[in-house]
Parts: sequence; structure tokens; C-alpha cells
Amino acid sequence: MENEISKLQTAKMFMDCLSNGIDPVTNTNADVNTLSSEEVISCFRYISNILDEHIYNIEVNMKKNNDFFITDEQIAGLNISQNNRKVSEIANEINQAAQENRTKKLSAATICNWLEAEGYLCQSDLNSRIPTEKGNQIGITTERRKAKDGAEYYLNLYSPQAQRFVFEHLKEIIALEKERHTQIEETTENIDFPRNLSIKEFIQQHPDKCFVLSVGSCDSSAKFGSYTAVLLFKGKSKILKKSNITASSLKKCILTGILDAVSAIKLPTDVVVLTSTPLGFNTPNSRNYNIYQNILRILEEKKCTVALAVCQGKGLELNNFIESLE
Repeated sequence: MENEISKLQTAKMFMDCLSNGIDPVTNTNADVNTLSSEEVISCFRYISNILDEHIYNIEVNMKKNNDFFITDEQIAGLNISQNNRKVSEIANEINQAAQENRTKKLSAATICNWLEAEGYLCQSDLNSRIPTEKGNQIGITTERRKAKDGAEYYLNLYSPQAQRFVFEHLKEIIALEKERHTQIEETTENIDFPRNLSIKEFIQQHPDKCFVLSVGSCDSSAKFGSYTAVLLFKGKSKILKKSNITASSLKKCILTGILDAVSAIKLPTDVVVLTSTPLGFNTPNSRNYNIYQNILRILEEKKCTVALAVCQGKGLELNNFIESLE
């Protein structure tokens, strides 16, 4: 680090000298030969690399902090394929058109969220979304397929008519996503988990809260998983278990457990969702965002408040704690 600071200080000195017409190597008046000096050329290369890195970091932060947006002119230029498209391909078309805006990308899930909210898609028996009759009318069709491992899934296809429909309602899709994200930020609270406390001690410090705990396992190659979830309130616990969940990630198994657990809550209460890993409730581009939305919607309907707590690095302890309740 000290060596890097020294390089930066030297580079700054070179630039200060050159800006004042001084050769930084000889400390004399700069002339035509100054810029051909190997020391100066090396300094310019170094500064160029620093600026490249700085520009990259700025661009990353812009994409991180800026919501997706697209101009009317860019929407008008979107290409409608004469072939059926997957929703991911529609999202790619939109993102390519808006690439120069340097904001977050629009996810396929964002498009599907709006279509479901408007009644064009609904949940299927495979825990995925399929078109309703209303969706069929605008040109969305679905095919039930089987993966190489034997797992079945639905593939939704969007006709040229359906693609045009999505493009025409793109501003509404973006607006709904902003609204949903704002609602999540306003309705969820993050609770710090003190590293010096055990899970049991942490729960004891919040005796008036209803805790939702969930752990799981997943075979990503077979796309099957399981969960064990717990509702814990004032010393009483309710255990929920499910296996053979269609899932390709552990996170989805854990979230499914949380979803089923909050569905079992009977009365309004303050809920704390406690997990050993961040689940990304504030991440609209997550492929599990629809599950987050359902969890929050159910808690809102039950007039429950919700807070999130992460006992980072205590995964084994959380598993053991849940086992002790069974």
C-alpha cells in the first residue's frame, strides 16, 4: 500500500511539474524532448491505468445505484422478432437498446412480475409462471418440457403480438418495479445480529417477536431440494418440512420454507426472519424475487411487520438449533 501511495504521489508531482512547464526529470523548463522521456511516458501509462480503473468503478456504481430507464426513442427502436421469443430474450433486446444509459439492467423477472400483477401470468403446479387465458389472448403460450435430468418445467413463448404488447407497456412495467422496490425498503427492517451472541440468546432478547427460521439442502444437478422451517413464538414452535422441491439453488429451498412458514401464521405479530445467509429481499433482479414478493405480500395481508436478521457464519449452529426443536 505504501509503495502504491508513493507511485501516486510521484505521478501527481510529474503532472504538477508539466502543468507548470517544468520537466519533472531535469527540473528545468520543459521542451519538446520532455514528452519523449521514458520516465514521463511511463508516468502517463500509469496515470492512464489509474483513470481506467476509476472510470470502471464509477460506471459500476452508476449501474448499482441507478434504476433502469429507457427513452421513448429507444423503445420505438426495439426489434419485434417474427419468431416466438423467451422472456429472457425480450429482456436482452430491451437492455441492448438501453445499454448507453449505463443503468441497471431490466430483468426477465421484472417483466413477469408486471404480467402476473395484471393477470396475464399465474403460478403453475411446478412453482413457475404460466399464461392465463388473458395471457393467451395477447400471444403468450407455454410448453411443458423435460430437462436432461428428467425434471419437468414450463417454457413460456412470446409471439410477435406479445412482444409488441410488452414493449408498449414498458414504462408501466418499470414503474411497477420501482414501486415494489420502494415498498420493500419501507416495510422491511434489518436487525444486526451481534457476533458474540448465540442464536438462542438472540431470540431470548426479542421475546415479543415471532421468529421464522429456515434451513435447507439442494442437489443442483438433479434440481431437487428440501427444507426444514420453524415458527417460534414465546417458547412454542411449529416445525414444517418438505422434500422433493423443484429447485436448482439452496436459497430457493430456504425461501420456500420461509414462504410456507409465514403462510401458517394465524394472528398479526412482529415477525423476524432469521437466516445464516443474506437472501436478497431488496434485490429486484434476483431470480427468486417473486418468492420474496409473495412472502412480503402474505405478511402484509396478515397485518404483520417484518424484520430481517442474518447470523452470518452460524449456519451449523442454526441447523443444530432447529434440530433441537424437533
